[in-house]
Amino acid sequence: MRAGGSDLRGYLEVLWRRKLVIILSVLSITAVAVTATLVLETPLYQSSTELMQRDSGLDRALLGSDIFLDVSYQPERTLQTAAELVLAPEVVDRVNEELESELDGKNASSLVDVGLVKQTDIFRITATDSDPELAALVANTFASEYIEWRREVDQRALREARAPIEAQVEATPEEQKQSIEYQVMTEKLQTMKLIESIRGNDIEVVKPATAATSPSSPQPVRTGVVAFFVSLIFGVGAVLTIDRFDTRIRSTDEVTRRISKPVLSAVPWSSNGPLVTLSEPASPSSEAYRLLKTNLSYVMPDQKLKSIMVTSPDPCEGKSTTIANLAVTLARAGKKVIILEADLRRPMLYKYLGLENSIGLSNAIVDSCTLRESMQMIDAKEISMPQFTQNLKGAAEAAASSNGAMPIYCATAGPLPPNPGELVASDRLAAIIEEACEYADYVLVDAPPLAAVGDAASIASRVDGVVLVVKMAQTTKKSLDFVNNQFINAVPCNVLGVVITNAASEGSYGSYYYSGHYG
Repeated sequence: MRAGGSDLRGYLEVLWRRKLVIILSVLSITAVAVTATLVLETPLYQSSTELMQRDSGLDRALLGSDIFLDVSYQPERTLQTAAELVLAPEVVDRVNEELESELDGKNASSLVDVGLVKQTDIFRITATDSDPELAALVANTFASEYIEWRREVDQRALREARAPIEAQVEATPEEQKQSIEYQVMTEKLQTMKLIESIRGNDIEVVKPATAATSPSSPQPVRTGVVAFFVSLIFGVGAVLTIDRFDTRIRSTDEVTRRISKPVLSAVPWSSNGPLVTLSEPASPSSEAYRLLKTNLSYVMPDQKLKSIMVTSPDPCEGKSTTIANLAVTLARAGKKVIILEADLRRPMLYKYLGLENSIGLSNAIVDSCTLRESMQMIDAKEISMPQFTQNLKGAAEAAASSNGAMPIYCATAGPLPPNPGELVASDRLAAIIEEACEYADYVLVDAPPLAAVGDAASIASRVDGVVLVVKMAQTTKKSLDFVNNQFINAVPCNVLGVVITNAASEGSYGSYYYSGHYG
């Protein structure tokens, strides 16, 4: 298991590699949310009126007791009760009747919300409607009707409280009306009538509602911010899910985790054909092939590498292209290079080099011609019409005419045999490789893909080293595991390292290697 830092870096690489998914997710979801908010939602306006609940203490001052408070009186609970009573059925009916024409069939209670103002004796009545004038009217009407209803309720309670006293006063005989008890009762009755006349002033409006000038909803900015973060989370989750089920190789770390061999070079994608070292010698792709040439000399500094087989896990991953460009790079560095196209099943190299394929390696293996007779010479500076030669004597002359660049000799696949597996596994091919090593500084062997057939495994033990070519965004993780288990760990061969093609699809691997080695 990788360390935490490597895990984080791996996740960041995945997110950066699929950043387009995240960007599209954020842009699309945010745009849809904001557009839907603006187009589909009706603008609503809010108006609020604030009422203050206060205890005048009038009944205590005049009567010496609290008529409307019970023994378990709690100010917060009383205020909450007052706020809840705003939507009492009697109050709602009053408001609906008062605003019947303005409400147009609406129920006033559906437009109103009541809440407390924290740490105060104030509660707020908020009305919401598409008409700002109606919202303000409803809030104010609820306030006035609630105050009036509370006054009536309190006065009714006072009348009920003084009714027994009035009855007692009326029932007092005439001869007892001069007594102190009678006078106390009459004074108390007068006081209760006074309280009744002024009761209802314990709730007052401290801030009336006014018509709002801007809608409270929709709020496109808030909606956009929320949608942005939701879509970002969705995009990141989608990317991680896609990556989890993606079977293709997407990063260098995935290659090195499955194949414990160094990455010799990472070649960016190029649109200038397979022989980019000739068509665009100053390009990042050409620089990557020069880096491959340099790194091959450092892989095993104590051992001379002359014969190198190039193969890949699956077809169409760039092994023939890699051989062709590596050969050009070596030849331009003054090295004698011979290419043996040992892919006798689906040869492509001769097409890239513009060579004939009527006579080739298959003929040499069955002894219908010699190695020299099977080879064709090509100019490392400019590959045009194929040139044939019967010996290597012309190499020096060709080198002199091309400013130090050595010619490249190639034995193409030749006629495709019915038994290619037996030919590449024969001792004759091993002898041809040894013979070629006598003439050249480097012998590059183009072998079939590893996962397709067993030809490459037969050749691997007959060369000095093997280079694996994997194609970013095409080679599968399963193929790399197969190569590691069934080839690297099972076949007695010397795997030098890996070349990654199509590296630009991962975020320009070429740039990474150039800055590391040439910056």
